[in-house]
Amino acid sequence: MKNKNLNILLVDDDEDDFIITRSLLRDVAGENLNLHWARNLSAAEELFASHAFDLYLIDYKLGKDSGLEFLHFLQKHDPDKPAIMLTGKGDSRIDREAIDLGAYDYLEKERLTAGQLERSMRYALKHADTLRALRESERKYRTVIEHSKEIIFIVNEELNIIHMSRAVEQYLGYSRQEIYGMESTLLFENPAQMLEIVSVIQGKGQIQDYLLHVKTKAGETKTGLLSCVAERDEDGKLYLHGIYSDQTQRIRAEKAMLHSQKMQSTARLMQVLAHEVRNPLMNINLSLGSFSNAVKQEDEALLEIIQRNARRVDELISEVLNAASEKEIKMVETDLCTVIEMAMEQVRDRALMQQVTILENSEDCPRLLMNPEQVSTALVNILVNAIEAMENVDAPLIQLSTRQKNDRVVISIQDNGIGMDTELQSKLFEPFYTAKTNGVGLGLASTLSILKAHHAEIEVKSEVGKGSEFIISFFPGS
Repeated sequence: MKNKNLNILLVDDDEDDFIITRSLLRDVAGENLNLHWARNLSAAEELFASHAFDLYLIDYKLGKDSGLEFLHFLQKHDPDKPAIMLTGKGDSRIDREAIDLGAYDYLEKERLTAGQLERSMRYALKHADTLRALRESERKYRTVIEHSKEIIFIVNEELNIIHMSRAVEQYLGYSRQEIYGMESTLLFENPAQMLEIVSVIQGKGQIQDYLLHVKTKAGETKTGLLSCVAERDEDGKLYLHGIYSDQTQRIRAEKAMLHSQKMQSTARLMQVLAHEVRNPLMNINLSLGSFSNAVKQEDEALLEIIQRNARRVDELISEVLNAASEKEIKMVETDLCTVIEMAMEQVRDRALMQQVTILENSEDCPRLLMNPEQVSTALVNILVNAIEAMENVDAPLIQLSTRQKNDRVVISIQDNGIGMDTELQSKLFEPFYTAKTNGVGLGLASTLSILKAHHAEIEVKSEVGKGSEFIISFFPGS
């Protein structure tokens, strides 16, 4: 947001929420924000008639009315101004309906912070300005397209590309001449999304902030928000013009932040648990030691069971604390191939016993600043999960490869196992979550903690019945 006066209308029937929102906006530094409040739909429409607002914050529940009704009103009277929907709890159905009605974002009030609200407002205002620029005039559109840092495009009604901004070349790796000669379906990570876009356009004449996954020339999947409007040229032929805004890094950053928050919460929980459990556990061990010599010979086996399980409880607490805590590690410059070989040595026997073939192509191995033992442990955790995911799979295969790409060094571990659905993928790195009957759920949580300490990223691609791929990215010099 630029340093200028911004008039904001909050439509919310709860005065406490108005006070909270006003407090959050005060924490947005360097901005002159004028917050107006309407407690119901009719009051909002009256204020709309007497003021020029730059942005709307709309609560979903407005007593007997709904915030969606005010979105309908804005679509009719002020469609170019950005609106952000607020709600007490997340609801994907409401989210989709609000976006369909023109909301630029969807925020949960229970988790809302000044930073999140500021980022959402900045994005909404910027995105609204871009869409207004697209609608200004045919005479100006080519200049806007060529100089935009976002991907601006024109396509025909079959979604075949007529023109795209220069930004697409860096983003996807194709030249524009290559793209003009391609079938559009080749750019979609999921071709079914193309059919959905066509259906929405045919029904509504536009689509806003549609989460679209595209494929680069190098085979990488990227994610962005698609917005476009249907128009007709002088000959009456339908065409679409719009904008595609990259959201790949933002989504990755949000996932990384969420994982970090979960790990921090777990660490605090485990500190309490360690104190509460280890004290009585110490008393148990002291008591066992005091009468171990008085135990009858026939009861020695029972005593050993108690001692062994007490040790296991103590070890488990240590494992949990280690998985949940931030790693303080000593970094040394290490050849990546050496670390991969360390991991392979630990899993070869397991793979052999389960008749899993591991194909390794790790020739592109620069020297990186890392802790080799811990990175090796992270790779072992992923490889072991891959091996276990291929039980009863014909010709089980793991492919491990490395490559350098732009500013990163990438390790790919791909299997042809049972794969995972989206729900399992979303919980994959949570401590204590496991799909295994005898698992503790700490392996991948520990892996995430290790990679986070190395400022590395991890991405998972998986489909049920088609296997999984773990992609680890290191950033030399970061």
